[in-house]
Amino acid sequence: MKRDMSFFKEVRQALLNGSSGSYSTVYACVASLIFVLLASNCGPPPQGQYDIPESALAAAERTTTPTQSGQTESNLPESATIQLEKQPYLRNAFKERVRVSSRGGLNDFHASSRRRIQHSAVISNCSFDILKAFIAKGWAPIVMVEFQGRTPEILPISQYNNQLKEVYLENPSNLNKRRLTYKDFEASWSRISRNKCILITPRKLSELDVQKALGEYLPEAAFQEISVQSR
Repeated sequence: MKRDMSFFKEVRQALLNGSSGSYSTVYACVASLIFVLLASNCGPPPQGQYDIPESALAAAERTTTPTQSGQTESNLPESATIQLEKQPYLRNAFKERVRVSSRGGLNDFHASSRRRIQHSAVISNCSFDILKAFIAKGWAPIVMVEFQGRTPEILPISQYNNQLKEVYLENPSNLNKRRLTYKDFEASWSRISRNKCILITPRKLSELDVQKALGEYLPEAAFQEISVQSR
């Protein structure tokens, strides 16, 4: 800074002592030197207001972009099949004739099957997509439905197919299959089973187990209302 002040004093003296002819030359030199000194002392010119570092842009995007908390769409396969002949614990529940009570329904089946099977769970407030998710998981949901106005039957669902829009219900003891369209099945199941199903598995299922399984295929909002009664 002291060097700069000394230089300006010398320039001022030169202006006072110099002739008018040399005045303009000295003036031009002074102007050029002043610009150079200002540029070296002040650094490069400031960047424009839109020249934002990349890191700052990334941080801004992280704060403004909404984040998703978990799955938001269905991840169900178009079709799924369960081989009931490979599930002996399920076949045991149907070794004897299943007696159906229109009043007790699935709850009666859950209670009466205690002698033949160890682990059973009644799942309430189900949707058709929840039944599909159980099938995709390998758990055959047992439901009570009516076939063409006949006496209601309790059977596991062993298969669904979105392309054909059909479900297959199968008797584990003889592997006989019955088929219903999605429309007929949903109408009968919601009326007779009251949107319930039963799961028979090798080990006892907790509500957390069921929710975790459903979370592999469905958004959380799709199964928040279910309740699980297991033994």
